[in-house]
Amino acid sequence: MVVESILMKESEKKIFERLENLYCEMDSAWEKIASLYGFICNGCDENCCESEFYHHTLIEKKYLLKGFNQLPTPQIILATKRAKKVCTKRDIAAKKQESIRIMCPLNQDGKCILYKYRPMICRLHGIPHELVKPASYSSNSNTKPLSDINPILISDANPVLSSGCNAGSELFSAKGYIKFDRTPFYSEMAAIEKEYLTTVVGKNVRNKQTIAQMLTKISF
Repeated sequence: MVVESILMKESEKKIFERLENLYCEMDSAWEKIASLYGFICNGCDENCCESEFYHHTLIEKKYLLKGFNQLPTPQIILATKRAKKVCTKRDIAAKKQESIRIMCPLNQDGKCILYKYRPMICRLHGIPHELVKPASYSSNSNTKPLSDINPILISDANPVLSSGCNAGSELFSAKGYIKFDRTPFYSEMAAIEKEYLTTVVGKNVRNKQTIAQMLTKISF
């Protein structure tokens, strides 16, 4: 059991390193394209940190919690309290079928306290992009976990295009679309998730949580 535990920790460490490399590639690609637009993300009235983003990979949750558990205890306590309040307010709004904007519990004094560990969506959001969905994935289905997507099976359909955030709309319009393809990043993330579930977790676990939910429901 001790040997097995050590091997699992080593496997997890290697997968974290693979994830970190992917994050570096994302950041580099995002910053390159953003600079071509002259776009700088420094906060705005329509702050993306107030959006209700769902994250679908268990490996990103595990990595985020790794960083979270390294924070000073007082900061962990305050962030957890904020997370619980966010979850409560969103639950109330959902029952009323209302949409609300509320700040991410990891945002403190206008800055992310886990910026290094932030998930993929937080890293890629903002600038115009395209995405070719894998052929094995149906956009009409919310039941297929990311780990079930074969990164090799890419459909021949035209890519789905997104115009980017409102804060940079004038810059984006003035420059015209500069190609930013998220597909390779999604494909590599799917492969990392599959490896993590296979070698570390030992079962296929579906995840769909906001960051606030991750911080208040840490079991998996």
